[in-house]
Amino acid sequence: MSQSSQTSKSSYIYRCGNPAVLKTSRTDRNPARKLYNCAVGKDHGRCSYFKWISSDFEVSKFQGISKFEMFERLRDSEENRDPLMTLYRESEHKIDHLKGLMKDVEIEKDQLKHKLAMAEEKEKGMKFMVYDLLLVLAFWKGVMGV
Repeated sequence: MSQSSQTSKSSYIYRCGNPAVLKTSRTDRNPARKLYNCAVGKDHGRCSYFKWISSDFEVSKFQGISKFEMFERLRDSEENRDPLMTLYRESEHKIDHLKGLMKDVEIEKDQLKHKLAMAEEKEKGMKFMVYDLLLVLAFWKGVMGV
């Protein structure tokens, strides 16, 4: 006796909050019979919702409810879209502003590095000048005999 079933992509949210899916039984006892079943299922410790569908009318009603819910969700998402797009654009502007500030800081950092290198070169030159003056002074003392 086969126990598999075919699942329809049409879904309906059941009381437990999980989707109830439309399935077609493939068992020997109930071949091609339609049923609603909790998508999570009792095997996973959740809702064990199960209901046989007695007619094609109930199937179309189920699919109609599912389509209605999908349209409601779509409408809600479209209503939320404009404020979300505004927030997205504001975020993009903030990101661009911060990138500009970062570029300015990088330029300032490079300028400070250059100034530091120049100051170090100047210090090095001053040290050589002091050493040269000390040598001249020592030479002068030696020549003058002081």
